[in-house]
Amino acid sequence: MTEQEALLVLNAVPELGAIRIRKLMTFFGSALEVLHSSVEELTQCGLISPSIAENIFYFSKDKFLQDEYNLIQRKGITVLTAADDGFPCSLRAFEDAPVVLYVKGEMDCLGQMSLALVGSRAASYYGCRSAKTFAQAFVQAGMMVVSGLARGIDTAAHQGSLEAGGKTIAVIGCGFNYIYPKENHPLMETISRHGAVVSEFACTMPPLKQNFPWRNRIISALSRATVVIEAGKKSGALITADYALSQNKDVFVLPSNIDNETALGSNQLIQDGARVALNPDDVLSQVKYDHTPLSSSDNRPVLLLSDEQSRVYPYITNQPVHINELVRRSGLNISSLMNITLSLELKRTIRQLPGQYYVRNENG
Repeated sequence: MTEQEALLVLNAVPELGAIRIRKLMTFFGSALEVLHSSVEELTQCGLISPSIAENIFYFSKDKFLQDEYNLIQRKGITVLTAADDGFPCSLRAFEDAPVVLYVKGEMDCLGQMSLALVGSRAASYYGCRSAKTFAQAFVQAGMMVVSGLARGIDTAAHQGSLEAGGKTIAVIGCGFNYIYPKENHPLMETISRHGAVVSEFACTMPPLKQNFPWRNRIISALSRATVVIEAGKKSGALITADYALSQNKDVFVLPSNIDNETALGSNQLIQDGARVALNPDDVLSQVKYDHTPLSSSDNRPVLLLSDEQSRVYPYITNQPVHINELVRRSGLNISSLMNITLSLELKRTIRQLPGQYYVRNENG
């Protein structure tokens, strides 16, 4: 078995996940060494529970690889692992980065300059029309559009890209043995011919509810910035925005009617400090010119904080601080504190680290 095959196996082990896989590889030295370890050795490392250790040890490795290779060949999929030189650089730089990518389409698309366009599944006509308009403008400006193939805004974003003669990337929340949503099967096939469809999940992984928020970190990681077109209070697009901020990427939001329930979440992002995008040029101009570091600390903008933000910001320094410590120091409840830290992230003054730790940005 090769290191790449070992990563394919570990990626399919129930309850393991990318974060634990990377930690185990660091501890044992390689994916192969993880698979060669006993249940006792896996448990004693302290990184996983005994039940997950058993999942790894007793996983049907040879049968899985045989079945997986058959599906990969039949469906015309290319597989990349973190052990491959061609694995996208944008997906190596953060702790919860995927260790395997299944790609149907053009591999080169994964390294192109891209923007994420996301929003609500239950989108309004205004939202879908705007998503198409933004996608078409981005394509005409030489950018690729990344989205999640979901109903509503995602579908409109992919369609707008294709209608403008461009390419688009769809990141899906299941394996290639499934199509979700089913009505987007023709769209998925078109994207695979004019762009790429991407999944981190083994081919037989069904479209489980928890997969979709998790795949959103890939959408943001493949993109230079994330644009939220229309998102309700519980929309997965807000999770994509959160991942973008944790990856130190810009978040833009298209304003919408305050009475529109499908835009309550995106309007809240604006209130919390996200950049407003009234038209595609607002995004394109910033993406092209707003990533040059300041040459002198004297040129830093004045930091304006609300009263609530001022209760939290002084406790976040250049040393990581856990959210529980922030609760203790600020005297705020966890719900209020989470809202405030999100608003500070949107101002790009702080960033969240894995494990709910926070640290100031270098220019914060």
